[in-house]
Amino acid sequence: MDDRVTRNLLMLPRLLRRAGVQVSAQRARSYLQAIAEIGLDHADDVRDASRASLVSRQTDLAPFDVTFDLFWSLLRGASLPTVVPGPRSPDAKADQIEVPLGQVPARMTPLVQRAVRVVASPVELLRGIDFSAMTTAERAAATRFLERLRWSPGERPSRRFRAGRYGPRFDSRATLRRMLSTRGEPVVLLRRTPRPKRRPLVILCDVSGSMEAYTRLLLHMSHALARGWGRVETFTFGTRLTRITRQLRERRPDAALGRVSRTVADWSGGTRIADALHEFNWKWSRRVLGRGAIVLLVTDGWERGDPGRLELEAARLQRASYRLIWLDPLSGTRDYSPEARGARALTGHVDDHLAANTLDGLARIAELLGHVGRGRPVRRAEKAA
Repeated sequence: MDDRVTRNLLMLPRLLRRAGVQVSAQRARSYLQAIAEIGLDHADDVRDASRASLVSRQTDLAPFDVTFDLFWSLLRGASLPTVVPGPRSPDAKADQIEVPLGQVPARMTPLVQRAVRVVASPVELLRGIDFSAMTTAERAAATRFLERLRWSPGERPSRRFRAGRYGPRFDSRATLRRMLSTRGEPVVLLRRTPRPKRRPLVILCDVSGSMEAYTRLLLHMSHALARGWGRVETFTFGTRLTRITRQLRERRPDAALGRVSRTVADWSGGTRIADALHEFNWKWSRRVLGRGAIVLLVTDGWERGDPGRLELEAARLQRASYRLIWLDPLSGTRDYSPEARGARALTGHVDDHLAANTLDGLARIAELLGHVGRGRPVRRAEKAA
């Protein structure tokens, strides 16, 4: 293939990379081979061959169509040679094709930036849309966004030790072994430092009728946490408490949520937060909160029972947990104030009250989890102040 024709054809992979499509060098070589076979006579054939060679994900189809239209208009105005590239010789090797990664010419930069903005603007808008207003396609895109978030509640010191340079303990056994090589002289004093372990995370998710518009995506968040962090215990509650930790161990999110829906019997029912917290404090608290666990309480605060009892159980849960974070979908709405009796009961016994109704809100929660494990909140000092 002529070098000039190759340089012009390789403009399409470059434009696709600018639009956010992942195009490897191997796919670019396959694309050149396909164009060499079919020629440049028909735009539809070139589009189909380019799409089959360069696109590997369904989400990249829309950026590809916009970018190919731009590429084809530029290609027709680039005064290509009239000779149509012929097929490659059988003895030619694929690794002999050079794929340059240079910059796009300056006269094409405004067109490329305009195409990238058209493709990226729906993704930016999706981050601020309330979960209850999302369409089916937007919910599917939101689940993929949640799977890419990095969830890390931090680490905690354990009772086990390992060799360390500035550890608090003196390692006499290792020091004596080292003295054998120095004729009995303690030249180096070896020490031991605590071995960090992953901090446990406990999720209590409300699946009542008032949370129906948010439950599925919040359970997707729980699945992403369970898959990414590992040490996660998950419970759902409406009128009863149900442990779904085993169901969320399924690798595929849709299969995991299908198992959860078959297990949870009180889906989209009433709300008895106080009863659920009482059962958790009585039956599960010592099992899952004994190692400095962080608790995520996912609910809108609508309580059908006694708010005084809810306040008592929330206080017990806060004392037993390392940090209690309340994720409230309603707190992200305009002119929100905790007027409900259940919301007022929870407000005084949580360490953080965060909105969980948009992707931006969940991204801020993931960022917060990366910092809260470094220090426990001083609750007594805050109350005294």
